Amino acid sequence: MFRIKTFTSSISWLNLLVLTSLLLTNGCSGQKNLGKKSASAEPSVVNASLSSVSRPLSENYACFNVNSLLVKSWSNPEFQQAVRQINPKLLRIPGGTESNYWDWRKGGLVKNVREAMAGYPINFRNKDLKYDASKLEDLQGGIKETHTEPIFVLNLATSSLESQLEMLRTARNLGMSVKYIELGNEFYFDVSNYKRVFPSGADYAQTASEWIVAIKQEFPAAKIALVGVAPKPKDSIREQNWQKSLLNSAMYQADAVTLHLYNGHGLNSQIDSNSTYPFFSSEEVQLILGQPFRSWQKLQNNDQLKLIPDNKQIWITEYNLFENVFGKKNRDKQQRVMGSWTHGLYALTMSLLFLEDSRIAIACNHVLTGNSRFAAILANKGSFINPSDEDFRVKPKSLSATGSTLSLLGEATSGMIQGQKIDFSPESTLVGKKNFEYPALYGWRFNDGKHSQAIITNLSNQNIRINLEQIFSASVSYQQFSAAPQTLITGNEVIKRKSDTVFPEIMLPAYSVTKLNSLPSF
Repeated sequence: MFRIKTFTSSISWLNLLVLTSLLLTNGCSGQKNLGKKSASAEPSVVNASLSSVSRPLSENYACFNVNSLLVKSWSNPEFQQAVRQINPKLLRIPGGTESNYWDWRKGGLVKNVREAMAGYPINFRNKDLKYDASKLEDLQGGIKETHTEPIFVLNLATSSLESQLEMLRTARNLGMSVKYIELGNEFYFDVSNYKRVFPSGADYAQTASEWIVAIKQEFPAAKIALVGVAPKPKDSIREQNWQKSLLNSAMYQADAVTLHLYNGHGLNSQIDSNSTYPFFSSEEVQLILGQPFRSWQKLQNNDQLKLIPDNKQIWITEYNLFENVFGKKNRDKQQRVMGSWTHGLYALTMSLLFLEDSRIAIACNHVLTGNSRFAAILANKGSFINPSDEDFRVKPKSLSATGSTLSLLGEATSGMIQGQKIDFSPESTLVGKKNFEYPALYGWRFNDGKHSQAIITNLSNQNIRINLEQIFSASVSYQQFSAAPQTLITGNEVIKRKSDTVFPEIMLPAYSVTKLNSLPSF
């Protein structure tokens, strides 16, 4: 089952024999070229170099989806500081499902939301119906203080074109940038209220075409995105046919198509009743971390994705790890991974993989604030969902696992105009679900024409030494986060952090993310 690849001459024949023996005797680890070393063994050096895969980079790549119902105060200084810490360039407002039922004048949901949502599997809570903390004035203050720009998700379900145009005019008059616009949220779902508004994808496309013409007349510089989908084989016929329905004037008038991507953890084994959360073993970590790569490979072969023209942008306006624990039919299922350090590495890996498709200009992680299942910022002391401990508490406004790892991505891409993938030699691979092989090291370098930054993940259980001379010409400063994969991320103190200046080599700890920044030359 195991292959021994060519190693650099820096490894002695004695070390090679030891490593070969370890690989054969520890075959159950599922890792290739990363066998367990003795404590005294010096890690071999891996050379980092720039790949032939490069692309222009959007100035606003790093983004978070905002469920505005979960933001209790946009003027809260602690909340504003937490948002600045995760370094987003864009905030998607008012968010996802709620955008289809949003009354912008009220700053909350429309009065008849329960009737409007008839047939939809998600129910808003009573306190959500009373919510009014996100009027445009509130949003404008939050956007300004967090140094971000908005993506406006328009309400095509329970509002009108004229009302939404008035909303955009009001936002502009308040000083908000009207640069990014989405025409609704997830209308491809096969639910009665969406089908009542848009019986088919063709009906949505016709309406979208009319809205694009009207919006462009008043906001000619705005980029407008259609609701798109990358359906899986078992999804509804409506979803399977949705993208084809957009191939009329709407697709040619629009600037972009949105996609929402949620992938699972890939675990099949039973949960040990005596275990504590998170519910996965050390041996299962590499199965989980292989899922972003497996899902990305499948996406590349998705016929619906291929229908999006090369000259159109793709905005990933929602993405994250998804565990099927929601809804009445899944109430007996247990979450297993969410909130752990592994979850943070998983979300970051998804973000980096999106860069491989140059059409993808924006990546909005779901969601900005809330609980540990998805949120980058833990809203309050009870925001960590821990099935082993109902009284588990965290510091309000602290960063979750995803918030922590994605904060480095936001910083690394800020102001950058080009991205280039990093190759590693010798290549070390890990083995995921169904013997799927994926790289232990994955990274990108970004530049703005004057200086460069890079971000590299080490997804293995081994420390790996990297030679940087082919991707940087002189000393670099770095920030490095690492933790045991089952660590529950409840704040900065549980993550091992390191920063320093290095050249020409750097050590990447197991299960780590490292941001590198070229130092200015004088």
